[in-house]
Amino acid sequence: MSMSSNPSSTEANGSSDRTRRQFLTAAGTVGAVAIAGCGGQRDVGGGGSGEAGTTGDSSNSGDRTLNILTWEGYGAESILGDFEEKHDATVNIKLVSNDPEGFNILKSGGVDKFDLITLNNTWAQRHARADTIEPLKQSDYPEAKSFMEHFQWPVSAFVQDGEMYALPTRWGWDSMTVNAEKVPEEHRSSYEVLWTGGPDGQYKNKIGIMDWPTWNIPKVAMTLGYPPFEQTDEQLADIKEKLISMFSNMKAVYSGTSALRQALLQEDIVMAPVGNFAMSDLRAAGHDWVNVVIPEEGGMQWTEGLCLVKNPSNRELAVKYQREIIKKKGQYTISWEPSSKSPPVNTESFDQFDDEQQQALMFDERGFEAAPEIIESTTQYEFSPITSKWTDLWTEAKSRAGI
Repeated sequence: MSMSSNPSSTEANGSSDRTRRQFLTAAGTVGAVAIAGCGGQRDVGGGGSGEAGTTGDSSNSGDRTLNILTWEGYGAESILGDFEEKHDATVNIKLVSNDPEGFNILKSGGVDKFDLITLNNTWAQRHARADTIEPLKQSDYPEAKSFMEHFQWPVSAFVQDGEMYALPTRWGWDSMTVNAEKVPEEHRSSYEVLWTGGPDGQYKNKIGIMDWPTWNIPKVAMTLGYPPFEQTDEQLADIKEKLISMFSNMKAVYSGTSALRQALLQEDIVMAPVGNFAMSDLRAAGHDWVNVVIPEEGGMQWTEGLCLVKNPSNRELAVKYQREIIKKKGQYTISWEPSSKSPPVNTESFDQFDDEQQQALMFDERGFEAAPEIIESTTQYEFSPITSKWTDLWTEAKSRAGI
């Protein structure tokens, strides 16, 4: 996701803010967690300088080599090995940790070194405007006919100047996670609990939050009846007051999802405004009390896409790799095998998942049948034109709350 996100991160962590209240750090980001060498992942990329770090430069060979910028899941050996054997190809994976990193790599010369890039929905149009990726042809992807209705061609978040730039691969939502054994349904129906602390204040110091202003401020705005992605100065003043109250109720502000998950497991906290991408591995591990709910105000929805970098060295081979990802096996692999799991977009892959896997991915006993309702209850995330104001507001509110 890369809430991104994670389901990717679109802002800095703000990790330089050290506090009188506890501030925890860990290695996760909302939309993309680069875990090199874990879970059968292949990463030959090395650092973030824009070098492919490969055994062969695809811009020179121009034939059977693909260099891909992506994150956990898309570099699974179970996908790469089969693809390489089937197409007599070499696939080199460079794992990135978030969307800004991938964007900067391509902008600093990586367009000549890479063929494909994974991104979150908010970044497709920015890449298109920067001329780092190229439009897709609908006829190249017959599998897309089996996508869920919401992801049928064209997907608005991936469209720029009437052309589609990213192929949907998996999706998710950012809302509220609760310990269902500790927080009754009536106490999690609204994000207001974050700043009220519950009807009797019983959740004060039992709530955690990720240090993600651009994902959390829209939830506060919607709860107050304001537009989620752009507000007036008067509305921002109201939001700031709620943020101050919210931070005053927090057990901790986390810069990494692994620390937040651990806090839930230890019952240091019983709720946090995060979504499926951050919590899916707990549910998959059998912790059925972990529940990602959608309050009455809704939540944020994200979609990952796989794009052709501008002028790929072998466009036909790159398209074949994209198609591999959206076929049955590829959809299962990227959705279930990574530590952070998210639902697939291709309905033809649904029968690859058993009931327990579907329930873990959707946090719902109906499994994938719950998808249309979740999509209807969430808003497609957009990049805010006032992100800098949000970041300043967030930082000030933490300071005012003693963080």
